[in-house]
Amino acid sequence: MATARDIMHPNARCIQSHDTAANAARAMAEHGIGALPICDAEGRIKGMVTDRDLAIQVMAAGYDPESYELGDLPQTQSLVVADADEDADMTLAKMSERQIRRVPVVDDGRVIGIIAQADVARSLPEPVVGGIVSAVSEPGGH
Repeated sequence: MATARDIMHPNARCIQSHDTAANAARAMAEHGIGALPICDAEGRIKGMVTDRDLAIQVMAAGYDPESYELGDLPQTQSLVVADADEDADMTLAKMSERQIRRVPVVDDGRVIGIIAQADVARSLPEPVVGGIVSAVSEPGGH
């Protein structure tokens, strides 16, 4: 069976906790993505920030995105990652169970890629894709 490494989108862009919400939004817009891993200087993951986090926890809450640091974002869920060599079925189970649309892939603790719904759709058979999309799209999904 495939591993997380086999289905991930490589070269995930990281952002650091001292970067601002505005910088994260600009990076997402520039790269056409909806989430960024928050990493330390060595590329070890510390959290995730999504476009939804920026809209709700920063903008709607009235904070200035130019000065709001990502490290100040409350992480409402425990961080879910995939080890690069874990079985893809295990990664997909995590996505389904936790209703997570994007999972960072790590190798030796460093982010090397990300698995999003689109990666699942490109890499796996249609019945598997349908099950994942249905599971993560339930109300309350992330």
